[in-house]
Amino acid sequence: MQIKNQRYCGSCYAFALVGALKKTYAQIYNTSGPLSPQQLIDCSYENGCEGGSFVGVLNYIHDNGDRLNLEKDYPSTPTGAKQDKCQNFTGQVLSYNATHRLQYRQLSTGNENYMKQIVYEQGPIYIYYNAGKREGNDTALHQTSAKFDHYGYGIYDVPGCPTHENMNHAMVIIGYGTQNGTDYWLMENSWGITWGDEGFIKIKRGANMCGLAT
Repeated sequence: MQIKNQRYCGSCYAFALVGALKKTYAQIYNTSGPLSPQQLIDCSYENGCEGGSFVGVLNYIHDNGDRLNLEKDYPSTPTGAKQDKCQNFTGQVLSYNATHRLQYRQLSTGNENYMKQIVYEQGPIYIYYNAGKREGNDTALHQTSAKFDHYGYGIYDVPGCPTHENMNHAMVIIGYGTQNGTDYWLMENSWGITWGDEGFIKIKRGANMCGLAT
């Protein structure tokens, strides 16, 4: 599994969406093929490298005929992700047919057992998450940011991490498990392989940690 790197472009929303769509593409075409976050950065109704939302980029895909290019056909710029001029390529259809279009479902707040069922039965989940703040006067957000930025291994657990504010980062839940008696979510980030556990993070499951189930 290839970990992406958004670098200094605030485009986690785009990387998380293409991560969540991996299984959809594989089921339709019976092959793997990374989709293009760069197309979403360049062309969607969001703010390029200044942030965006799941709904906005999905609306762009809908308006584009449920199509999105593969990364090989719409690659990132040579120096990494940054907003560029939109290229109007056709792209791959991500709906099964005209009556079964690409759609999403918002899960019930705090229901991590149901989230586990969805991951098991249907595949990755796009989530918003409180990754803390590096600036400002909020001690809890500073501590959250420091622990998240420097995460390397083990299960990420930050008692007191706010669960209903500062939802400033998007990631993809790709699995779950239990380690030394503690349940966790396995998540894929978009900060490259030098961050975390080769680009992944295990976050405590069942506690709505940092708002991941909000």
